[in-house]
Parts: sequence; structure tokens; C-alpha cells
Amino acid sequence: MVRTLATLVFIAGVGATAVFVAQKKTVIRGDVMAADLMKQLDGRGITEVSCDDAPVDNKGAIFVCRVAANDGSRATFEYTMNRDGAISAKQLGDSTYDRAPTEAPAHERSHDPNADPWTQ
Repeated sequence: MVRTLATLVFIAGVGATAVFVAQKKTVIRGDVMAADLMKQLDGRGITEVSCDDAPVDNKGAIFVCRVAANDGSRATFEYTMNRDGAISAKQLGDSTYDRAPTEAPAHERSHDPNADPWTQ
């Protein structure tokens, strides 16, 4: 009788734990995604990536990352991860620059008024 009761209590405990775990939301940690993206973007002039945490549902996850490059540019991207783990990106808004990405610093520019400032 005691063994039967212990078995039933064990089964009920496992069932309750399973229900509890199934109800918890799965979340992709932003710092983990940022580290993964930083590895993927290595060698492309990216100096910093930071991402928000994102809950995962039955369709996948959507998370936002901010990216900074060594030319002073910054951009915000919305990444979508499907259930298979494939990631696609969409840029949100315009990129911002400390200066134009291919423009030479002011002290290096030609003072020729007819010169193209983007190639100087």
C-alpha cells in the first residue's frame, strides 16, 4: 500500500513538473545572440553588437540588435529566427554615421571645389 502511494505521488510530481515547464516561456538571451552575430560578422568592420532578449513562440523569435562599425556607422536590425534556426534581418530606420561611411575626414579632403567629396 505504501509503495503504491509513493508511486502515485512520484507520478503526480513528475506530471506537475512537466506542466510547469511547459508553461514557462522560452527566451533567447540577447548577449548570446550578440556573441553569435559578432562571430558571423567578423572581418566585416563590425566593432560592437548588442541584442535584446526575445521570447520564442511556436513560429520562432523576433529580436532587435544594434550594430556599430569601425567607420562610425550604427544601425538597428530586426532579426527573425524561424523554427529551424534560420535567421533573416531587416534594417529598422536609417543608419547613423559620425561621418559618411566612405568620406575622408575633413583634414584629408581636397579643397578643390570641383572635386567629388566622396572619392577624396
